[in-house]
Amino acid sequence: MALIRVDQEKCHRDGTCARVCPVGILALDAQKGPTVRRGMASLCIGCGHCVAACPHGALDHVRAPQAAQRPLERFPVVDPETALLFLRARRSIRCYRPEPVPQPVLEKLLQAARYAPSGHNSQGLSFTVVASPEAMDAVRRLVVQWMRRLVDSGSPLAAQWHMQGIVHAHDKGQDPILRNAPHLIVASAPQSHQAARVTSFLALEYVELYATSLGLGTCWAGYVQTCAMDQPDLGRLLELPEDHRITGCLMAGFPDVTYHRLPERNPLQVRWWPKAD
Repeated sequence: MALIRVDQEKCHRDGTCARVCPVGILALDAQKGPTVRRGMASLCIGCGHCVAACPHGALDHVRAPQAAQRPLERFPVVDPETALLFLRARRSIRCYRPEPVPQPVLEKLLQAARYAPSGHNSQGLSFTVVASPEAMDAVRRLVVQWMRRLVDSGSPLAAQWHMQGIVHAHDKGQDPILRNAPHLIVASAPQSHQAARVTSFLALEYVELYATSLGLGTCWAGYVQTCAMDQPDLGRLLELPEDHRITGCLMAGFPDVTYHRLPERNPLQVRWWPKAD
């Protein structure tokens, strides 16, 4: 089956589809319009850029069919001041209300992860939502046990991450590990997925930004994520497939605090090379 199909009546031979192809497998033929370069069809990453960029709707693609791509009348641009204010106002949330987030809302939240960029359009992530207080407590206990072992063994990681203090706080009834969040979102991918970690960070950052529009707050669960990277017990607890590795962890819930000030950051550090005359 041909990789692309061209409606010759609609095609204007403008070459837009060939120019946007990330891997350069399309060429423009003066008579036939866009064609796949000989022997290069297998290099296609199925991104659908060629279909989406054609202003005339002349191109279809087996792996990214036109029928599956929703028409976009105009790009939804936010003005620069509002966009920067939104990005600057977002906070990592460490104080949560105790009530769980309804499952349909969490599913809507995770839909954002599907549209994040991924290395070579690999996608391929799976998500596990820890959904109950009992399950969150099981994750918490597992991480504390891991920390105790590192502290007892004199691990440099334990000293670097102040794990003795974290364990002490946990034993006093505090929760510096999961911040009493009602949910934990865990991203995972097959071991063979070479771009999985970067892809996970991009996907979960989309989730973080989208969460605010749903009235939700999020925060990266660094202790949980480091535990998962160090040993496989968390994956077993969550009953992940044996060939999967955990690539990102995000706490989520309804915020219990409203912030009334914008954060400040260190001054921008940037170099221009070569220097302007």
